[in-house]
Amino acid sequence: MAKEIAKTVKATSKNKSYFESKDYIITSLFGHLLELYRMEDYNKDFSKWDLDDLPYFPKSFKWKLKKQKGIKERYNLIQKLILDKNVELIINCGDNDREGEVLVNNLVYDIFTKKKINKPVKRILLPDLAESTIKNELSHLRNIKDTENWYNEGLARTYIDWIYGINFSRFVSLKTKDRFSVGRVIVPTVKFIYDRDLEIKNFKPEKYLVLEGIIQKDGKEIKIEFQKITPGPGEIDKAKENMLKQAEEICKGRITVDDIEEKEVIKKPKKLFSLKTLQNYMFSKHKIKISRTLEIAQTLYEKTYTTYPRTNSEFLTDEEKDKVKKIIKKLAEEEKLNITMKENKNIFDSKKVESHSAIIITGNKIKEDTLTTEELKLYNAVKNRFLANFCKDDCIVKEQTIKLKKLKDQESIEGKIKGTVIKQKGYLEFENDLSEKDIPNFVKGEEVEIRFEIKEKETTPPGKVTEAELNNFYENPFKKEKQQEAEETTDEDYIAIMQGCEIGTPATRAGIIEKVKHDGYVVENKNNLEITDKGIKLIETLDNLGINLYKEKTVEIGKELKDIYNNKISVDAVLEKVKEEVKSSIK
Repeated sequence: MAKEIAKTVKATSKNKSYFESKDYIITSLFGHLLELYRMEDYNKDFSKWDLDDLPYFPKSFKWKLKKQKGIKERYNLIQKLILDKNVELIINCGDNDREGEVLVNNLVYDIFTKKKINKPVKRILLPDLAESTIKNELSHLRNIKDTENWYNEGLARTYIDWIYGINFSRFVSLKTKDRFSVGRVIVPTVKFIYDRDLEIKNFKPEKYLVLEGIIQKDGKEIKIEFQKITPGPGEIDKAKENMLKQAEEICKGRITVDDIEEKEVIKKPKKLFSLKTLQNYMFSKHKIKISRTLEIAQTLYEKTYTTYPRTNSEFLTDEEKDKVKKIIKKLAEEEKLNITMKENKNIFDSKKVESHSAIIITGNKIKEDTLTTEELKLYNAVKNRFLANFCKDDCIVKEQTIKLKKLKDQESIEGKIKGTVIKQKGYLEFENDLSEKDIPNFVKGEEVEIRFEIKEKETTPPGKVTEAELNNFYENPFKKEKQQEAEETTDEDYIAIMQGCEIGTPATRAGIIEKVKHDGYVVENKNNLEITDKGIKLIETLDNLGINLYKEKTVEIGKELKDIYNNKISVDAVLEKVKEEVKSSIK
């Protein structure tokens, strides 16, 4: 980001540490340089873990420099630049969210406090690193007070996570005489996988029978399910015989096309990508892990080919219409694509954008030979989804339902065949998401030959948890499992997101999954996640100790963080409530 801003303002490199032009000095952080004090930093006696020291809440939270290589040197450089008498103004260009706000402001304010100085601080927000975006933001600097709510929400989250994490990790570890990491987001993650594995373990399969009809027509074999029954114990063979006999007596090898329903449908493309839907798409299409998708998306953003990836929205803001219009005009002219600007609510809706818009291309021409195979796959996925949404022609399909029926002596047998025929490709030219079933031409009233088979089947347990499924759970933890399988985010989901009813953030979720694996609570097996003995012990210990950090509690905190952002409650009020809960649990 620093390099792209430097390029835009024609700044040159100084000692590979910062850039300088006539008007600007540009330097970057690498992640958080500061971290909160640990318990033992407040009092060295806390180095020895003891139940009598719990719960512990510092009078005021203190920050210190991290100990990783290069952190102190970077801090000293930034301090030197801020103190420079020629520097009149500091601009926070952190990411457009609470994390970006805390990451930069904490450092600036820490230097202000230690050096007893004060200089004006402004803010710019970059959804992408295109030169035009950077120039526009630098000519319209925002007051840092305008984004103060992000800062307050970010600080509150950090403090809350410290209170829960430090107190409960020590408490559970001391109670079990084993080392456990306990956190506000870790626990619901482990519980989700624990519950699924318990459900699989306790699952008792049931046998059932399916009556299947097989039709040969125009060289195609079509299988249709006509009937499904669950016989009682010891009745399988008799039920099979009866089902087959009854079907054959009614049909006598022939079945009638009772009705043909046809309707023309204008099929809509899937919404633009949020990070979650992009991760799930790349996982299902290419088996790329969600943490890797985030890394690739970040790389493409830094190369200025796509917009900022850490977003939970599939929409663009109304203010972005002009920018998108320019991208479409450029692509239509350069690549002769059949696309046009559309301003509908399925694409542009500011009410469904919290801090970052959907991931789209920037329109910058890519150099394919500079991209890896994975980068090219992800770029093409984002580009094709964008083009699909702005395709000039409608996608028109004809949906057919063939109803088959035979009636004899008040007994009937019925089945359906469904198929789709493309009449006009439309957006499918860019992203073909149609599972088209080619069916023969049937005529109402005709009789076709049919033979029957009985298939003996067994109910199956739910599948193991996948990363994509966990990703859906994070976004809306109270959505029913079947609904969570849907690829797109619904209006109900957006209401939940805006209210804070989610677990973690798009930026942190891939890291959470890696952490629960690293902590030994979960293992990965053939792209599935499974609970370990240590994960089982964690959940059972929390239950035994009456500590509730499950999804209900995490979402409750998420809502209160959103209330801080919306100025409905103070940081101190939320912290006091959390302290009382921790005190009560440990007592």
